[in-house]
Amino acid sequence: MGMQRGRACRKGVPMNLLIVDDEYYSAEGTKKKIAQKGPVFDEIFCAYNMTQALEYFAGHSVAVMILDIEMPGGSGLELLDHIRQQGLDTICIFLTAYAKFEYISKAMRLTSIDYLLKPVGEEELLGAVTKAVNQYRQQKNARLDTQQANYWKESELYLWELFWLDLSEGAISSRKEGIASELNLRNLNPAAAELSYLILLIQCNGMEKLPVEKDLYEFLLKNIAREYFYNREEIPVAVRQNRQFYFLPLPEAGHSREALLSRCTQALTDFVPRFPNTFNFYIAASGCRISEFQETLKELQDAAMKNVSLENHVFDLAENAKTDTAGAEVAFSSKRWSDLLLSRKISNLASEADMFLNTLQHSRSITRDTLSHFYYGFLQTLFRCMETANEDALPLFQKRIAQFSVEQACSSIQNLRDWVDAVLKLYEEYGLNASGRDAAVISVKNYIHTHLDQELTRESLAAMVYLTPDYLSHLFKRETGFSLTNYIIYERIEEAKRMLAGTDRSISEIATRCGFQNISYFSRQFRRFTGVTPREFRG
Repeated sequence: MGMQRGRACRKGVPMNLLIVDDEYYSAEGTKKKIAQKGPVFDEIFCAYNMTQALEYFAGHSVAVMILDIEMPGGSGLELLDHIRQQGLDTICIFLTAYAKFEYISKAMRLTSIDYLLKPVGEEELLGAVTKAVNQYRQQKNARLDTQQANYWKESELYLWELFWLDLSEGAISSRKEGIASELNLRNLNPAAAELSYLILLIQCNGMEKLPVEKDLYEFLLKNIAREYFYNREEIPVAVRQNRQFYFLPLPEAGHSREALLSRCTQALTDFVPRFPNTFNFYIAASGCRISEFQETLKELQDAAMKNVSLENHVFDLAENAKTDTAGAEVAFSSKRWSDLLLSRKISNLASEADMFLNTLQHSRSITRDTLSHFYYGFLQTLFRCMETANEDALPLFQKRIAQFSVEQACSSIQNLRDWVDAVLKLYEEYGLNASGRDAAVISVKNYIHTHLDQELTRESLAAMVYLTPDYLSHLFKRETGFSLTNYIIYERIEEAKRMLAGTDRSISEIATRCGFQNISYFSRQFRRFTGVTPREFRG
């Protein structure tokens, strides 16, 4: 952990800055810029992982913290959540190296947290730190007399969310006596058991497909939901039950059904478009007491599971209660689609399947059973054609298909579309090649190319295509002329060459992004394949 004495601080509340970044030179560079040209701090500290940061928090106060989102041993979001649970009001500035992060910047700004995109310019860095210092001073002055009350409020929120989570998972009995006992045991207000709550269920579709930083999206969603749906004087309980569902128990005394419907509808315009996935809102048919919550939650989840066609929609179970209906008939032309597969017109089939699913989407009577019928019918067509086109590849193709989740594919029309696209790509990969052996090599090459920054071993690659490591190496050498190890290094060097020529990233960062953890080893391998060092190549 690094520490540096700042310039003389004005009299008043001591102000310390903590920089948390697993990249040593990045952290030290940030510290130096702020110490020389930034706002006044008593002390500037550097921590290089979450453990060091927590050790510092244990013995010091921190006014401002600059922290990287992605770190080994604990993310920046986990660190922030930890200090918030302790009631600390440190102002946080997130760092991220992902360019894709920019498109959720508006959502980030809905919270009281700033962010910077690496590499950070000096002016941008100093501006963000100055803003954080001013915010901290205002916050400290405004809250000094109520610090203890705020600490309890943060702790109370955590205790209430844990209570509702345990209740939703059945860890707490729904009997009135059991609830009263739990509330007393957890030092929560027992009068809450007599209140009526209007339960709002938020369904998040496609969270599993988010590119990077899933925890960040979930963190933002939870905090925005708290700020958006609760009144200022209420305890803003927002509970994530799994990656798909969040629920909010809104006190019915402060939330009419009409107002909540309006708020949910407005949310579809205000913050939903700022996320890359889609949402549905489900409002319970009536208010419920805590003892009735489990039954109410099940009704909401059942309604969500029945919906497979509507996205970014508000469902009021009091108005939109539907009786179970038989699924719409699924009747695609198996003969025609088989002919398209066998004649290698994959794109034509993809278009026809998409048109068919569009037709299904506009049918009000479709259910998960409807989608399941399509799923298994389409799968049967694929297997039958694969057996004709390339019987040797059929077992491997079946194993790859088995990796998909039927439940996930049939949970919505969009997920079924994505599944069709994925399995058609697999069919093209396995069915239109000379043999299953060719397909295995192609699969491994594609995987290597898209995962160069990760650890790649013979064992993990062989397991992916259901071959032994020795046999995969033999096939790879025969098909490509490279040993598997040399091919991985070659692809990494090629990617490094592209980054050296097309970006201004440091050589050490490029080495890491291309899967080389040791800069010396990277330089040796680069010279081996190109005849020059990385620095000479960049020229």
